[in-house]
Amino acid sequence: FFEPTVISGITPDMRISKEEVFGPVMCVITVPNDSDDECIRLINDCNFGLGSSVYSASQDRGMKIGNSIRSGMFTVNDFGVNYLIQSLPFGGVKESGFGRFAGPEGLRACCLERSMVKDRIWGVRTSIPPAINYPIDARKGLPFGISLVKMFYSESLLAKLAGIIGLIKSS
Repeated sequence: FFEPTVISGITPDMRISKEEVFGPVMCVITVPNDSDDECIRLINDCNFGLGSSVYSASQDRGMKIGNSIRSGMFTVNDFGVNYLIQSLPFGGVKESGFGRFAGPEGLRACCLERSMVKDRIWGVRTSIPPAINYPIDARKGLPFGISLVKMFYSESLLAKLAGIIGLIKSS
């Protein structure tokens, strides 16, 4: 058993400010000159990022700081409530891990997400154009690929038309 502990006077060079503490321990760091930018820099300088809390008289200021903190969870003027709300995803970033448990995100981690594509219209079949089918003929394949990009991504209608003509020539 370890009694809940609040430690104040923490400085950035102390071991406890650089490591992940598992236990009922709250570290209080006084930010020099009450600078929000320095606060964010000090927090993000750590290799861990499970959860973070900012206590501020202004909830808007706390949220602004929180939006810049790299952690898996964040609360303003509270501590650990993320864990108590089981519908919220729980997890960290950096060396605190990746992925989530709880919430929809946690369920997704148990799933195999994949794309499956099939031709939907009877008689219409998607096939690889001969110019880029294996083995690829570089004399036809490269112009075909360039023309395909022109056709899809050119901004002008004339350039798109040039892409279509290039596709026909290289097919």
